[in-house]
Amino acid sequence: MLDQEKFFNTYKVQEAFEDSGLSWDTLEKIYDDYKSRLPEMKKMADHLQEEISKEIDFHVHSIHNRCKNPEHLIEKIIRKVGVEKRQKYKSINEKNYLRIVRDLMGVRILILSKEEWRTVHDFLLKVDEDPRYDICMAEMPRAYIRYGDRDIFNYTIHKEYTDKGYRSQHYIFKYKEYYFEVQVRTIAEEVYAEFDHYVKYPYRENNHFLKRYTSVVAELLNSVDEIISTCFQFGEEGWFDMEKYFAQDSYNDLERMSKEPHKREQEQIPRAKDGVIDAGSYMNRMILRKG
Repeated sequence: MLDQEKFFNTYKVQEAFEDSGLSWDTLEKIYDDYKSRLPEMKKMADHLQEEISKEIDFHVHSIHNRCKNPEHLIEKIIRKVGVEKRQKYKSINEKNYLRIVRDLMGVRILILSKEEWRTVHDFLLKVDEDPRYDICMAEMPRAYIRYGDRDIFNYTIHKEYTDKGYRSQHYIFKYKEYYFEVQVRTIAEEVYAEFDHYVKYPYRENNHFLKRYTSVVAELLNSVDEIISTCFQFGEEGWFDMEKYFAQDSYNDLERMSKEPHKREQEQIPRAKDGVIDAGSYMNRMILRKG
C-alpha cells in the first residue's frame, strides 16, 4: 500500500496529481503490480548486463544496470500527466503501464571519449539483428545533445536538441514482455547526469541558482570531453610530436619535497624563557607577518 500523504510530502507532486486527473486507486494498483514483478525484473536486468558484457569485444569503461524504484515510477507517471501533459500516459493503468513506461529496467554503458559511442552503437544494432537473442529494438535510437555542441553523430542517429545540460544516447529494446533502456554516455556526462539528478531534476527545475550552476557544470564537463577527444584524436604519434612544446615543463617532486625540510619548519619559533612557545609573537610573525 502506498501512503498518499507521505508520498506527497516526499515528492512534492500533490498539485501535479490534482491537475492530472489520475486516480490514486489506479496508481496504487500500478505500484503493487510493479513491486510484485520487481524481483524477477532485477534478475532479468542482471542477465541483460551479463549478456551485453560477454558479447562486447571492445573497450568500454563500465556497464551497470538498475530497475526503477516503485515510488519513482508513480512520481514519474504523475509528472508526465500533470506537468508535461504527455498524452500516452493519460490513460495509464495497471494493465498497460508496462507497455507505456519503457525505462523500468535500464543498462548504462559508460565510455571514456565521445567518439567511442559509434562502436557501441554499431554493437547494439547487431544485437538487435542477431536471432540468438530474444531482444529487439522497439524505438528509434536518440542522441540528446545541447545546442552548440560539436556534432559527432552526423546522420547516423536521431538527434534531440535541448537547452539543458543532459547529454546521452538512448536505445529502447524489448526483452520478452518487458521493455528496457540502454543509455550510452561518457564518464563526464555521467558525472553531470548524477549531479543534476541529485540537486535539481525533477523537483527543483525552477530554482534559478541550480539552473545557473548545473549549466556551468555541464559546460565544464563538455570541455573535459573535448580535451579527452582531442588527445585521443592526436594518437601516440601526435603525443610524441606535441611533447617538444611541453619539454620545459617542471613538476613538483613529492618524494624529493618530503625529504627536504620545509622552509617554515626551519624558521625559529619564538619561545619564552621557560621554553614554552610565545603564542602572541608566533601569531604576529607567521600569520600576520609582523615583527
